[in-house]
Amino acid sequence: MAFVSLISEMPDSFSIEADGDGAHVVLVPVAYCDVTDRLVQVESRLTYTQATLPRLNIASFHEFSFTILVVSLSDDAPTYETQDRTYARLYLPDGCRPLIMPIVSACLKALVAHVRPTVIYRVTKSRNPPEKALRKDVLLTRTLEDEGYAVIETGTDLWGRRFWVLSRALTV
Repeated sequence: MAFVSLISEMPDSFSIEADGDGAHVVLVPVAYCDVTDRLVQVESRLTYTQATLPRLNIASFHEFSFTILVVSLSDDAPTYETQDRTYARLYLPDGCRPLIMPIVSACLKALVAHVRPTVIYRVTKSRNPPEKALRKDVLLTRTLEDEGYAVIETGTDLWGRRFWVLSRALTV
């Protein structure tokens, strides 16, 4: 398998699609393998969720997540997705790797501008992540702060995952 980078710089714009399940999604193609006819995409997703954040007395929010998708364009293999950087590296050529988190950050900014959620929840996918792994979370938190959001709670959930709850200041 030889995946080649489809990008050498940040895309100029992003297309936001509603998926019908209360989510808005941005897909950015970043690599392709002509041997297996598979496309690698960064998927950024902002999903409306009705769930309680009891300490904050919040009954609904939007959750932001991102993943790497490997899609068979010839439909001869199931779509593979991962949020684990170790596995994602196998599909991301060196040329596009440094662009992945800036793309995710830009997609988050575009999604927030489009949806304008009041409360955003983010959580790590792994338990007890090392500080080095949290760099991407610092980047995403700063992105949201630059868009007018403030962290109103952070901590560790029952499964050992770090989480952040951010709220947008209401304007009159």
